[in-house]
Amino acid sequence: MIHRFNGKAIPELIVSGPGSRLGIVAELDRRDALKIVIVCGQRLRSGTPFVGELEAALGSRVAAVIDRVEANTPVASVHRVVEHVAPLHPDAILSLGGGAVHDMAKAIALMVPSGRSIVDFVSRFEPPSTFHAMDVDVDPLPVLTVPSTFSAADVVGGGAVTDTAQGEKLIFVHPKLTPAAVFLDAEVVATTPAAILAASGMNAIHHCLEACYSKGAQPITDALAIAALRGLLTNLPFYSPSASTPTLAVHQAALNAASMSGLTYANSWLGIGHSVCHSLGGRYGLSHGLANAVMVIHSARFNFDAARARLAYVARSVGVTNSTDEHAAARDLLSAIESMADKLEMPRSLSAIDLPPGQFGQIAQDVMRDPQTYWNPRATDVGEVEAWLESIG
Repeated sequence: MIHRFNGKAIPELIVSGPGSRLGIVAELDRRDALKIVIVCGQRLRSGTPFVGELEAALGSRVAAVIDRVEANTPVASVHRVVEHVAPLHPDAILSLGGGAVHDMAKAIALMVPSGRSIVDFVSRFEPPSTFHAMDVDVDPLPVLTVPSTFSAADVVGGGAVTDTAQGEKLIFVHPKLTPAAVFLDAEVVATTPAAILAASGMNAIHHCLEACYSKGAQPITDALAIAALRGLLTNLPFYSPSASTPTLAVHQAALNAASMSGLTYANSWLGIGHSVCHSLGGRYGLSHGLANAVMVIHSARFNFDAARARLAYVARSVGVTNSTDEHAAARDLLSAIESMADKLEMPRSLSAIDLPPGQFGQIAQDVMRDPQTYWNPRATDVGEVEAWLESIG
């Protein structure tokens, strides 16, 4: 089998460590960035010193600060922001926050130079076996990121936006959208509530599992996913409601692992579990972290027969089993993930995260259009997906 790994899907610069954000200004100087748009969460701007520090250090180079980013990044909101910032002619975007913030930043970075809607750049799946990839025929603005959660959106070349009129989450991924520089700073993450970090950490675990059994899995992405999963299994228990406040060292190790989980899937893509989560966020406005916390085990079970050898390989690689039996080793991995979910007191069903009743048919239709479904190791159809979702409850 021939594998194709695009090295441009890895950020040019990743700086990791407490206080690493202090290198942002020097990096912008190196890039001769004179007009910078800052995209951030409102909590980070009003409740922490980080955004204010950057505004003070950059002074008149700050062209705008966008500090109200809605969950699941509605397309209409992206368009309003671009209408505001495009006339300012920014030459770099700096994003600080969680997944929605980084998705907004990358959408801006693509829309401003192209003059087109982000909707023109989405990928789609056409069952049973056609994948429509996006093309980017312009050079996006450079994006520099500082994550405040474990979403891994800070390192990925693309993101997701929501067409609220259609209730559809749209995926845009291309190596040209890979952040130019990433600053993994535990001091920023330490200000985020532990419950949010725990849920986004389960999302990162889901990245690792789906990347390893995706049809796009390959040796390089395996190495990243396995190292990331090992770090997540070690450090996420410290975010349990019964645990003491994590140290900066734990925050840093968990952040490094989570971001590494994102370095896999620009090349490997993911699977049907994330397709379900996209529908849950795009159509129903549910938390992406909590959706993944529910779906990570269920998607692995759905794919168990098709992915058993891969799951066993991962189980042995991360040290959760000594079994030489493929089935038993794969089961040991799922047991380890379930144990993690229990420690973090994560929900286990869709109803537990407030999915309205009677929605499984609609979600199944959404799933069969989502590009991640193309990469799932098990082929499926609408009826099978609907029945599976009903079994989750």
